[in-house]
Amino acid sequence: MIKKTIFATLAAAAILCLAVPAAAETYTTSDGVLSIELPNESWKEMQDPLKWVALSDGANLITIEHYSNGETLPAMTIADDHYVNVYQAVVSTQNEVFIITGSVVDSVKIADVCNAIVSAKVLQYDTKLAIKKDAVNAGEFTVVPMDATMYATSGVNVRSGCSTNDQILGAVAQGESVHVTGKVQRNGADYGWYQVSFNSGTGYINASFLSDKAGEGSQSGKQFTGEAKTIYEIDGAAVTVYKAADGYWYDSQGTKYDWITEYEFSAENGAVLSVNRPQAYTGNTPSGDSFTVYWGNGNADSLTPYSDGYYYSDEWVRYSAGGDGAYYGADGTTLYAQAPSYGSNEETYHKILDQNTGAAVIISENPDGSMTDEAGNNYYFNDNGVYDDAENTYDVLW
Repeated sequence: MIKKTIFATLAAAAILCLAVPAAAETYTTSDGVLSIELPNESWKEMQDPLKWVALSDGANLITIEHYSNGETLPAMTIADDHYVNVYQAVVSTQNEVFIITGSVVDSVKIADVCNAIVSAKVLQYDTKLAIKKDAVNAGEFTVVPMDATMYATSGVNVRSGCSTNDQILGAVAQGESVHVTGKVQRNGADYGWYQVSFNSGTGYINASFLSDKAGEGSQSGKQFTGEAKTIYEIDGAAVTVYKAADGYWYDSQGTKYDWITEYEFSAENGAVLSVNRPQAYTGNTPSGDSFTVYWGNGNADSLTPYSDGYYYSDEWVRYSAGGDGAYYGADGTTLYAQAPSYGSNEETYHKILDQNTGAAVIISENPDGSMTDEAGNNYYFNDNGVYDDAENTYDVLW
């Protein structure tokens, strides 16, 4: 059983990537320890004072953290108000742990980002020295005043500071002009970020995604107004669209959308997307009462049947009834009609034994790939068995 579950987080992401073409290029960390296959050449490394590695195509983000085994790992979370999906994978060797996180703004990029995450390869084992960025004193940064117009070479996030940890204030579309008010420096050297005027205030954009030449990277020379909206596909997946001067809206792939009613957009491929979640879809109405379902860890949720034959969660994720007491989501999740009981399902639960005390513990394999016991404590698989945050080691019984 241990062999099956050691890469649980990676396997969950891989399901979404089965039909994804090979990535365009390989990124290798500066020390030669790790490599990943990036989706395409538009992905660039960004300066970030708090991340070992930060990679982005302007909107979507992949970060890599490097820890020594024995260090306390950070709390892992998928909670975020801006990204529509966040995926995490943990790669562990005897002496180090890598945490790879992919954050997706535009749902059409989910498979690309997942494919990159599961492609991670450790090139040098047992380096024994993890590389991390220390917290940065804001006083180390200075802004050299500028007064220039630059253009976004792709859709790019605008942040409250020059770190991917800083709040996302909004975005500018591919080809859109911005007023640059300063160049960010750290310890007297250019840091790779610009200060810009944004929404009557100040924001920051990574320099890799700005050009002083109009039209670079723009979609056939389109000019954008700066207005952006999040709209929703029928399965609840979010798509960010940007308004162009021609009156149409375009996503980051260049797909054209037309705003046809107060509540709906029509895509050039025939799809209809909604400004809101489910009530806006014409003719798709609840066909029954909501009912309670359960995650693999026992937490309760609810689903509502709709007239299109599917079931929808409160977050407007579409589920199909599997006929086996389970409901399978368009996002890869599974919900159960009955709360699982510990020990009832060897595919979901494991019994482990503390090597020091001999005490038995039941842990659950959660849908996001994490392992927790009933009290919420975290557990991790490695080549020697299972260990917890306190580095206690356990044997797997089943």
